[in-house]
Amino acid sequence: MANLQTWGFYELHFGTARLRHYLTHCGGDPLLAMQLYDWNTELSAAFWESFAHLEVALRNAIDRQMTARHSSKGRSGHWIFDDARELGRDSGRGSHRHAYPYADIDTAIGRVRKNGKPLDSGQIISEISFGFWHQMVSKSQMFLWPDLVGAFPHMKGRNQALVSAKVESLRALRNRIGHHHRIWATDLPTKFAELHTLAGYMDPDLGTWIKANSRVPVLLSSRPGSP
Repeated sequence: MANLQTWGFYELHFGTARLRHYLTHCGGDPLLAMQLYDWNTELSAAFWESFAHLEVALRNAIDRQMTARHSSKGRSGHWIFDDARELGRDSGRGSHRHAYPYADIDTAIGRVRKNGKPLDSGQIISEISFGFWHQMVSKSQMFLWPDLVGAFPHMKGRNQALVSAKVESLRALRNRIGHHHRIWATDLPTKFAELHTLAGYMDPDLGTWIKANSRVPVLLSSRPGSP
């Protein structure tokens, strides 16, 4: 069996160009670079676990608010289908039929159909990308904020820009992890604090629970090469 702790093994399977950043950061020490690579992978997985809790809670919170808004306007069906044409349904140009954010819903509907699942709101929402939820709290959908602010009852004030900025920041990290990029060069303590804070805006107990059940804080304290 090959020695799985050799630099040659790592280069063969993970790529010289990819590992160069690790090697350079570690002053040319291949052993330390391999340890940093392993740590980055483990920390990415730990962040992903916490993101899973945050993302599901965020989409559920927004769904509740949008459902209440939909009902208050006397509309039938479910808001996710955008029958009122508020979210970009049928308003796209060129080769795209829909504008954003509804274009993301349309993509999710396509996934549900491809998987042979019932075309109901729950299935569609479960397939929507994190970027859609960022769009929902962004400045471009400001007309929704008076209703969506209720998803964050424990935030001081009604600062849409604050929520949007945190979701955008976390989305960037989530995407890096999703593409298996290195994250060790990022300010990870601040990112985790943002995740905890955003969860706390929805429910302080949720923020506390995510933090208590996350492996991130322990891993942040055990970075290879740290004093």
